[in-house]
Amino acid sequence: MKMYVAATVALFLLATIQTTPTAAEEQELSRDRRGLNDVPLGGSKPFDEKQAEEQLQQTLDKLTAGEGPHYKIVKVYSASRQLVSGTLTRIDADLIDGNEEQRRCIVEIWAQPWLAQGHEITFKCHNQPAVHARHSRSVEWAEKKTHKKHNHHSLNKVDHLFHVFQIKYKRRYANSVEHQMRLRIFRQNLRTIQELNDNEQGSAKYGITEFADMTSTEYTQRAGLWQRSEDKPTGGAAAVVPPYPSAELPKEFDWRQKNAVTQVKNQGSCGSCWAFSVTGNIEGLYAIKTGELQEFSEQELLDCDSTDSACNGGLMDNAYKAIKDIGGLEYESEYPYLAKKKQCHFNKTLSHVQVAGFVDLPKGNETAMQEWLLANGPISIGLNANAMQFYRGGVSHPWGPLCSKKNLDHGVLIVGYGVSDYPNFHKTLPYWIVKNSWGPRWGEQGYYRVYRGDNTCGVSEMATSAVLA
Repeated sequence: MKMYVAATVALFLLATIQTTPTAAEEQELSRDRRGLNDVPLGGSKPFDEKQAEEQLQQTLDKLTAGEGPHYKIVKVYSASRQLVSGTLTRIDADLIDGNEEQRRCIVEIWAQPWLAQGHEITFKCHNQPAVHARHSRSVEWAEKKTHKKHNHHSLNKVDHLFHVFQIKYKRRYANSVEHQMRLRIFRQNLRTIQELNDNEQGSAKYGITEFADMTSTEYTQRAGLWQRSEDKPTGGAAAVVPPYPSAELPKEFDWRQKNAVTQVKNQGSCGSCWAFSVTGNIEGLYAIKTGELQEFSEQELLDCDSTDSACNGGLMDNAYKAIKDIGGLEYESEYPYLAKKKQCHFNKTLSHVQVAGFVDLPKGNETAMQEWLLANGPISIGLNANAMQFYRGGVSHPWGPLCSKKNLDHGVLIVGYGVSDYPNFHKTLPYWIVKNSWGPRWGEQGYYRVYRGDNTCGVSEMATSAVLA
C-alpha cells in the first residue's frame, strides 16, 4: 500500500513537472495558438504573417467571387489582431490592384461573425483614397437567406462550390436529372479553369463565372459569332492605314477617356454579340465625328437584318450591309433591346446615323490596328472567347492551344490599349482593352484585357470598321 501511494505521488509530481512548459515551449505554444481567443479584449497583438497572408488571400478570393475590388498579394510585411466588438486584423502588405499597379497598403479586416454581412474590409493604399468592401461571412448565411436546409459541411468541395454557384447566380434546374448533368459540366469546367490558370502566360486569373455550368457548345451559342468563310469575299474594302504622324506610337490610349465609348451593355441569353460589336464601333465613330456620344439600337438589327439570325448568331460584315440597306440606325432609347427577335418596325425618320460600307483591317498586323484605332476610333473584332468564359481579371495571355486564332466565336470591340509593367517579376505585358457585352459584373467592370503583340486568341484575324455616310 505504501509503495502504491509513493508511486502515485511520484507520477503526480512527474505530471506536474511535465505540464509546466519551459519559456521556449511557452513561446512556441503562443505562436501556435495566436488567434481570436489569444487576444485580450481591447488589446492588440502581433499576428503570424503566414496566417495573416492566408486570411488575406481568403478575403481577396471572396471579394473576387463577388463584385470586387480585385487585389493580388505580393508580400506581407506584418500583421496584428485586436478584439473590439468583433476582431480587427490589420495587415501591412504590398498588393497589385485592378489596374495592375503595385502599392503598399494597410488592409483592415473587421469580422463580426454574428452579422450576415459580417466582414468589412478597408484598403488604405499609399497615395490612394481608401477603398471599402464587404463580403458575407459564409455560405450558411446565404443558405438561410434562400431557405436552404443543406449542411455544406457534409458536401464535398465540388458540391459545395456548385451549391454556392447556384445561390450566387440564382440557378434553378427543372429536376434532379438536369441538376446532376449541370454538376458534371461544372466539375469538368473546374478542370478547365485549373488548366487555364496553370498555363496562363500573362497576369489573368480564371475562376467560376455565370457560365460555369455551360458546355463549350452552349457557351459559344450564347456568344453568337458565326465562322467567316475563308474563300468568300467579305464585301468590305481593304482599309488604308496611314502611318502614325509621330515617330513613335503612344504607349497607351483609351477612347473611353475621349467620350467615345458608351456604357457596357448586356446581350443577355441571346447570341447577338455581332450586333453589339457593330453598334459599339458606330457609336465611337459617330461620337468622334459629331462630338455627341449616343447609344444605337441592337434590337433594330435583330429585327430587321434578314441575313443574320438575331439570337442565333450573325456576322459583323452582314450587319454593316444591313444597316446600309435598311437606311441607318435608331437610338437605343427609340428602339430598345429585348434580347429576342420581334417584328421590324424601323422608322426611317428616326435614323440618326447612316453607313456607306465597311473596311477590313490587315490580318495579323496589330501595329496597323493601333494606327487605325488612334486615327479613327474603336475597332470591331472577332475573337476566340474560350478564355473569356472563366475570365476574372488581369491581362489574358492563354497558352496557344487553349485559345486558337482559327476558332473566332465572339464579336467584341477594341477601345484602347496599354502596357502593364511588373518590375518585381521582370515582366512587361502589352494589352488591348476590349469592351464586352455581358454586363458590367463580368470581367473588369465589363471589359477584357487581352495580350497585344502575338495575335492572342485571333485578336487581329477579323478586325473591321464601318464607314459612316
